[in-house]
Amino acid sequence: MASGWYIQALVDIGNGLIDLDTDTLAVMLVDENYTYDPDHDVVDNGGNDATDPSFNELQGVTNYVDGFGGGGRKMPVLTGTKDAGNNRAKWDLTNITWTAIGGGGEGNVSAAILIKEITNDAASRLIAFFDLTTTPVNGGDLTADYDANDGDLRLDA
Repeated sequence: MASGWYIQALVDIGNGLIDLDTDTLAVMLVDENYTYDPDHDVVDNGGNDATDPSFNELQGVTNYVDGFGGGGRKMPVLTGTKDAGNNRAKWDLTNITWTAIGGGGEGNVSAAILIKEITNDAASRLIAFFDLTTTPVNGGDLTADYDANDGDLRLDA
């Protein structure tokens, strides 16, 4: 699976509804059952299947509380820069570590999703999907390290 933007988020960024520098954003973890599609737009679409990020969020494990406002979702800091050599704008996210997650519940983390939590998961906007190396949830630390070389999020001119 490849990493990428969600289309509606790009529209919202262009319309000023999402500000990557000043909005409070969060990163949630999903298992291998979620199927990334750039046409998905909200965290909870009511699908309860591979198209619904909230249904496939890491659940029932130690040190990760799923759902809107849950303690499992962590807030990164985004820094935007101009990369003139590659004709792109890029944003770097701080690496996030979830400490000692594991036990019960889901067996693997396969991706991280950058979101803007609004009033609940049905209204919260999906921004970007990051394909991670599938990692078993076994009580160890998990660090989301996206793409330090080319920018975690980028838009080419």
